[in-house]
Amino acid sequence: MYTTRWIAPSNIAIVKYWGKFDHQIPANPSLSFTLTHSHTDTKLTVIESKTTQNDDPTLEVFYDGISKPEFQPKILKFLQAILNEYPWLKGKLLKIETKNTFPHSSGIASSASGMAALACCIEDLHATYFVGQPFRWHKASESARLGSGSACRSVYGGFVQWGHSSDGEGSDFFATPVQEVHPNFKTIYDYILILDSGEKSVSSTVGHSLMKNHPYASHRFKQGKENTVKLKAILKTGDWRRFIELMESEALTLHAMMMTSTPPFILMKPKTLEAIQKIWQFRQTTNLPIGFTLDAGANLHLIFTADALEAVEQKLLPEVQYLCEQNTIIKDLIGRGPFKAD
Repeated sequence: MYTTRWIAPSNIAIVKYWGKFDHQIPANPSLSFTLTHSHTDTKLTVIESKTTQNDDPTLEVFYDGISKPEFQPKILKFLQAILNEYPWLKGKLLKIETKNTFPHSSGIASSASGMAALACCIEDLHATYFVGQPFRWHKASESARLGSGSACRSVYGGFVQWGHSSDGEGSDFFATPVQEVHPNFKTIYDYILILDSGEKSVSSTVGHSLMKNHPYASHRFKQGKENTVKLKAILKTGDWRRFIELMESEALTLHAMMMTSTPPFILMKPKTLEAIQKIWQFRQTTNLPIGFTLDAGANLHLIFTADALEAVEQKLLPEVQYLCEQNTIIKDLIGRGPFKAD
């Protein structure tokens, strides 16, 4: 029996990934930063099974201590995709015990943190017990990608790129940390406004597929490639004004792609637009580096610097908190990435 436990945070994309090819290959590169408090804690126990070595792994999955057989098909599909890299998984019984620090449907990508944590567990056991080699971060990232595209970015801390960009950097198969980051971007806060916790009308999987015949797909993919290069230049210079401009454009472009697909769909809610207007008004009044981004949903990520923390806490939050369900705001910030738990 072999056991390990890893904690992996979620991430928030600044340049968005929307549209993909087979085998989880992105149609354009994306660039995110990894969070701190919004993470998944996963314990993996591998037990020798009585089945033959040619069989798929068998699973026991527990979420918050409760058996979740409905999670098994997605995890089994992920494991089947990585069996060539980790052949020792064949015929094993895998007991997966997992929990999140954030609620479901919160606008935080639980699939990113969840698959990153599981991929790190598997790579750790592989390195420690089965081959006796150093932990391979790029392989953990590559495996995580096969479980959930954005999960490959959660294998690293700080700013992370996934996808080959026009400057020749990055890989479609695994994520890579952005090396040159100005001190202005070393501390970034992400306050998630929970405006709607209901189930999305269209899943991200369906949304990605609708980009295949989208009339603006080629332009969007070109824009994503260009914005990845632009964002890396901004991160080098520390220009918060340009950072916010690009970040908000990317968020609204993502939702514009949804509204112009066939069939069209809208994931933003009236409260999303109201919160955006309040953020814009506050920024215009105070001239502080405060902006927003959105994932594929209604909840809004309020992004700002340490210099703006006091003003956000004392002045902006009272203006937007009433829009949130049960006044719920999840407070997070940029973080170091996954780690092995004691």
